[in-house]
Amino acid sequence: MVSNGVLEFVREDDYIEYYLFPQLTSPDNSRNEELNEILKTVEEVAEEFCCGYIWHRNAFRVRARPGNAHLLIDHQGQTPSGESMTRTEADHEILPAHLYGIVHFGDNIEDEWFVVALLYELTRKIPGLIVRTVDGDGEFLLIEVANHLPNWANPDTCHQCVYITNGALHLMENPPENCQGVAEAIGKLREDPGVHRVSNEIENCISLRIGDYPGRIPGNLHRATAFVPVGVAALLRNNPRLIASAIREFCARDAVDMKICRAMRFFPPENRVYTRVTFTKCLYAMLMHTNYTPDRRTGWNLPPQSSETFPAHSLGMKIACGFEILASQAKPEADWATNRHWIKYLETLKAKGYFQDFLEGSKDHKRLLEAAKDFYRENISDLRENSQTGQQILDDLKSIDCSIEEFRKLEAILPPNDDDSWLTVAPEDLDKMLNDRYGEPSPQINGTSSEMTDKLTQFLAQRSSLEGIESPPVRPQRGVKKKSKGKVHFASNESDSPAGNTIDFDPDAFQAHVKNLLDLVIPEDKWDSQSDMSDYGDDTEIDRNIDEMNTVKTETNLDVYMTQMDKELAKTTIGESFEKIKSSSSTQPDDFDDIEDFQPVDIDLNTLKNMMESYQAQLGGPGPASNLLGSMGVRLKPPADSKE
Repeated sequence: MVSNGVLEFVREDDYIEYYLFPQLTSPDNSRNEELNEILKTVEEVAEEFCCGYIWHRNAFRVRARPGNAHLLIDHQGQTPSGESMTRTEADHEILPAHLYGIVHFGDNIEDEWFVVALLYELTRKIPGLIVRTVDGDGEFLLIEVANHLPNWANPDTCHQCVYITNGALHLMENPPENCQGVAEAIGKLREDPGVHRVSNEIENCISLRIGDYPGRIPGNLHRATAFVPVGVAALLRNNPRLIASAIREFCARDAVDMKICRAMRFFPPENRVYTRVTFTKCLYAMLMHTNYTPDRRTGWNLPPQSSETFPAHSLGMKIACGFEILASQAKPEADWATNRHWIKYLETLKAKGYFQDFLEGSKDHKRLLEAAKDFYRENISDLRENSQTGQQILDDLKSIDCSIEEFRKLEAILPPNDDDSWLTVAPEDLDKMLNDRYGEPSPQINGTSSEMTDKLTQFLAQRSSLEGIESPPVRPQRGVKKKSKGKVHFASNESDSPAGNTIDFDPDAFQAHVKNLLDLVIPEDKWDSQSDMSDYGDDTEIDRNIDEMNTVKTETNLDVYMTQMDKELAKTTIGESFEKIKSSSSTQPDDFDDIEDFQPVDIDLNTLKNMMESYQAQLGGPGPASNLLGSMGVRLKPPADSKE
């Protein structure tokens, strides 16, 4: 947060940030010109690569940051727009001249990976270009390939060590005690780039996310007919990308926006036409799953929901409301002389010596002043995006042709809507998508008693740290890993078929496995108890009796506590709620001859009963039983009948 009247802003987490470091060959006094030439090349490549792409929020763009760009960063740890600086900037590292950009992708994560694909393309097209990119999570590329990283890679050793160049990812080892800077890392990478190139497994993992771009762009779009005011139809024909801003504003509407939608001052519903609208699948899903009932007094005459024209009317009404909200937010750009945020920022630049004691009004002073204005204008564009878009809409309405007759002629030749069955996902399809994305779940049990016992034994034998027990990691299509201290590693190279990933549950066999695993028989004690209170006080006698126990396995502290608890709870209501071992009086254990009609608790039966009741209560959905079994790598088929 910025104080003293500076614009306050908290950066959202849904962003991707990128730094493009070109290989500059010009002398220092002419490097700015060379940097601007590379900027033009980047813009040309990006324009061709992004043709037809609809950005969810911000479009890809870059701006030049010359060698003195660090002087344009506010000394309070904020950019002039109030945005928090990146870790590189916050560490006060002076970066070499570079190009910089940021994209906020909102709800559409696909925008982030499209930017990554574009950055890869830029490094192929521009020789010597090295790119560093991060998002709200930091080194997100390493997160994506976490299963394939070398053993030394961790957040401490990989800070500022991930770069893209020559269309490939490079990872440099960074000792925690000597964190190298970006300039140093770039220098090493230029000297010998082949040494730091990542493995083929990592490259393949990244390629799965970006390999098909830009050819994948049409597959991410959805086209449908909407019944919209003629002004909206004309705006979308002139600039199809406006649909993203309109839908975002409609889905995020508040009480003030609802009042605006009741007025519909800019886009009244009287003159509407059918037109074909192109959405991204994310935008279309957002709009379809947002319920809104318009005020009839406004003029919306929606047909019944059973009507074939209802989807077009509903879509058009929502889109028109989004454009109305945008238009109501339009504000002309404030004058520099009256912009208090710019005045405050200018005072900060003067205090930092940005103008180098040049006289105000001189050629050099004007040059630096224009550079500062450009930097300020570009940095605040994200904050004023809605007002700028709204002003653009009003300006376009004055200049474009809104002929209602022309649109009505085109209604007869509108193609049918795209199939939107992709909005409905069956549970089986969801499982398949998750398996394709994250790999098959960790090891499954094929039903044999030995494997069941081994898996349960390994899981229950773990010691929990402050962060809890670590579940077996998911590593698809990899062999058996060596066991490490405190962790369990399973082989995950089982059959990839669905049949190999689930088991048919046999209650009798499972009960036997649990019994073999736990082996929690009530021990034979040899104490003589006079009263319940004496059992609490005579710790020496208890210790002596424990040492004399003759059992197959060595007693643990847990066994002692459970034995004592069974004895004390035998005649309570809690004790009566457990399933008991059915046995005659002649076969009851002598250890409990001081308690009449004592029947030991059947631990195996109670464990199995409680687990099965919990699983049946889930009705095939998530719950404690499936979560516990899932932590051990066990998946049960959903019950065909919950009553069975």
